[in-house]
Formats: sequence, structure tokens, C-alpha cells
Amino acid sequence: MTDDHDHDEHHDHEHEHHHALDWQSELLAVREAARHYYEHQFNWHGHAPPEGYDGPRFYPPAPEWRLTARLDDAAPGAGEHVQIATSTGQVRDQVVAGQLVFEVDGAEHRLTAFHAHDAQGYETLFVPFRDATSGSETYGAGRYIEVFFDPEADELDLDFNYAYNPSCVYSPAYDCPYPPPANRLTIPVRAGEKLPYDKPAD
Repeated sequence: MTDDHDHDEHHDHEHEHHHALDWQSELLAVREAARHYYEHQFNWHGHAPPEGYDGPRFYPPAPEWRLTARLDDAAPGAGEHVQIATSTGQVRDQVVAGQLVFEVDGAEHRLTAFHAHDAQGYETLFVPFRDATSGSETYGAGRYIEVFFDPEADELDLDFNYAYNPSCVYSPAYDCPYPPPANRLTIPVRAGEKLPYDKPAD
């Protein structure tokens, strides 16, 4: 006879397993769509693809980089209109939403987040960042991550598996905001998009 508690635990594990499979399937579908886009739709604006380019490259799905975060909207600078530098020497106007606060291996980290909207018009947080892989395994100028924003929620989903490269990693014709200096993580984030070509030897 099965103990009800054991049965419930088994059911919970099954649910978590299916949920993880759904998450991974969705992630891989997004990556396949990105490959299709860069192969068939991306505008290189007259620039040749980088040497060794064969499409986007990604770290394997990393469940440990599916994190929860809270938005500290009382952090210094929250609500301010700021300008951040871009790859073409311009500046981009942004509004600071606050700092995303999250933990990795028991240590707290913070990234400044900016108000933005996705293609469907939903409010998101735009988070450009660099980490210890930047310039070696990932793009030296940094990567981006978008977080769906619910101002009523105490916790937000921060999934670094969805971290992506700015368009200027492919073509320098694009104007891409740089992460602010404070958005440099000292830890390596081995999740999301990698350099789409081999880094030249020094």
C-alpha cells in the first residue's frame, strides 16, 4: 500500500519533471527561431558575416540559471532618466526601474534594470550586463536579458538561459546600448547565448 505522502511527493516530482521538460522545449524553440532569423532574415547592412560564423551559439540549457529576483525600486537612481553609451558612440535614453536583486551560490548580486516594452507591448525590464565570460566565451561588450515585469509581484523570473547578444555582435552597423559599469558581474554566467564565432587568438 502506497503512503499518501509518498504518492504526493512522487506526483510533485513528476510535475517538476514535466515542467522542466516544457521549459527546455520552449527554450530550444526560441533558439531555433533565432537561428532561422539570423540565417534568413537578419540584415547585415553590407557587412560580411564574421570569420567562422555558422549561426548563433548557445550554452546548453542550464536549470541552475533559472533564478528568481526582486526589484529594489528604492535603490539609488530608481525613477531617473539616464543616458547610456552605445556601440556607435551615441547615447540611449533610459528610465531606471531599480535594481534586480538575486542570489547565486548564497551571494547577493544586483543589476540595474531599465523600463522597456516587448514586441507585444507588455512592460518588461531591460537588463544589459557583463560577466566573467565577457570577452572570452561571450561577447565582450555584454549581453542582454529581458524580464517580464509585474509591478504587483514580489518575485520576478530571471532566466539567464534567455540572455542574448546585441545585434552589433553580428554587424557593427547596429547601435547597441552598452551595459552600465555597475552591471558587471564578477561571476561567470555560463547560460544563454555565446559568441557566434571563435574568438581570435591574441
